[in-house]
Amino acid sequence: MARFCAQSEAALDRQRLICQSPHATVGTVFHDVLRELTGTAFEREHALAGVCSFDEFRRAVPIRSYGQLRGYIDRQLSRERKVLTRDDPYAFLKTSGTTGQEKLVPTTRHWRLAYRGPALYAQWGLYFRLLRLDTPKVENVLDLSWEPQTARQSIQGFPVYSITQRPEPLGESDWLPPWYGAPWFSCESDPDGYAERLYQRLRMQAFCDVRLIVSVNPSKIIMLAETLRQFATRLIRDVRGSASAPGGQDLARRLEGQLKLRGGELLLSDLWPNLSLIVCWNSASAQLYENWLDRLIPDATRLPFSTTGTEGIVTLPVDMHRSAGPLAVTQGLYEFVPVDDILENVAPSESAETLTFEELEFGRCYRLVMTQANGLYRYDVGDVYRVVGWVGAVPRLEFVGRSGACSSFTGEKLTEADVFSAVSRTIESGSAETPNFCCFPVWGTPPHYAVALEWSPKLELMQATLATRIDAALGRVNLEYGDKLSSGRLAPLTIVKLVPGAFTRLAEHRISGGVASAQVKHHWLQRDASGLKILRDIGMLLDGAGSFIPSST
Repeated sequence: MARFCAQSEAALDRQRLICQSPHATVGTVFHDVLRELTGTAFEREHALAGVCSFDEFRRAVPIRSYGQLRGYIDRQLSRERKVLTRDDPYAFLKTSGTTGQEKLVPTTRHWRLAYRGPALYAQWGLYFRLLRLDTPKVENVLDLSWEPQTARQSIQGFPVYSITQRPEPLGESDWLPPWYGAPWFSCESDPDGYAERLYQRLRMQAFCDVRLIVSVNPSKIIMLAETLRQFATRLIRDVRGSASAPGGQDLARRLEGQLKLRGGELLLSDLWPNLSLIVCWNSASAQLYENWLDRLIPDATRLPFSTTGTEGIVTLPVDMHRSAGPLAVTQGLYEFVPVDDILENVAPSESAETLTFEELEFGRCYRLVMTQANGLYRYDVGDVYRVVGWVGAVPRLEFVGRSGACSSFTGEKLTEADVFSAVSRTIESGSAETPNFCCFPVWGTPPHYAVALEWSPKLELMQATLATRIDAALGRVNLEYGDKLSSGRLAPLTIVKLVPGAFTRLAEHRISGGVASAQVKHHWLQRDASGLKILRDIGMLLDGAGSFIPSST
């Protein structure tokens, strides 16, 4: 563990130095990309053999969406050699499908060892340094950010898995933490369901001095905290009966005292009093979890996980900023297209003028175009970032959202923040437990939105007026929604009553279907009504609610 921490903190120091003077690193990355292109079909088809500068590269290679790059990836899947990179892919990474159909991203050993591994070490170096422990131990860490699982899917013999699933490390420069073989870490493969696996992690680490919890999505930390609340008495019983761990009686008595003091619930800080640092995404829709996290884990500092997508890493945290890190110039080549309104954001043309990071302006938003050594060249990611400052000579970027991340039947452009604000205020959840709810667009004549809520006695009391009140609240936060509703272009929203724990069951359903648990995200606004059909099919609807859901959804 000491060697691992030293390696991580050294990587952090290198990252900080690069922020002060990034240009040599940018040049190194560019020439590495050119080397990876040598002898490939992509190099021949774009006449890149004589390219010496990034400006020449931009003139020769058009900006492309994933769909436009998919032909090259299909050639790789058919086992054609040296299509995009001279180091052929050994596996393909599968996106979570947040904005539509899943994508397959080629991953090569060179890309993973030269880029991904060092970035993760630098990121964790920051977290360990902030713990300020002279001798950090494995028991101080609860890592929820990835899973040591074998690939469950293959295409043409290539393993296919998510970026948060690592079947095996590729060597010491790969991400290889000392808790890799710990029982609590490998219990992700337990077949008894996701909630049970989270509980087993709590039980296995109940006697540990956990000080740091790291996850990609805040929703996973929320689910861990809710699992503790749900199984508090079971945990106390298991701790008291643990023959292999000394101090079980004392821990059980302490937890019983906290359970009584808190009126029948336990917080993670009750189980781990020294818990001081929580790491997860803290920008864009993840900010909607803030109040929930503040209530469940009130005294811990929160820092951002790197802005990491399947296609590549964009920002790496290097300091105490709560939501944004500097552009990860060690990870790829980045271009930016100015965006005046994210809801009006459209894909850039193949020959659109782009800016480099030196040309960005404070406070402005930009759409990202990225080049990675895995073969995604001038790839239009679709993500939008805002410049919120600078770290040395590198812009500090905060993720704003994805293009088209709203729902708009008739021009209302309803956002996740609109839904979260309107429903939370209507059911007065600000000072109480944040309920699980979700909004689904439902096509019809006219179309409407359905808000599905895990039902409770409190909601039963307001059932008669709940839909009308949420509609009114949505109209206040989104004037276009109110206008479309009053003019009849949108029908009034409907309420779908769900059994308590429905969204946890939905997450388990997705995980059992092959989605990595680290990639399971709770969104308060969905793209379509397909999730409603799944909730109905797995028996989560109460009283036949949701009968309006089209069978073809």
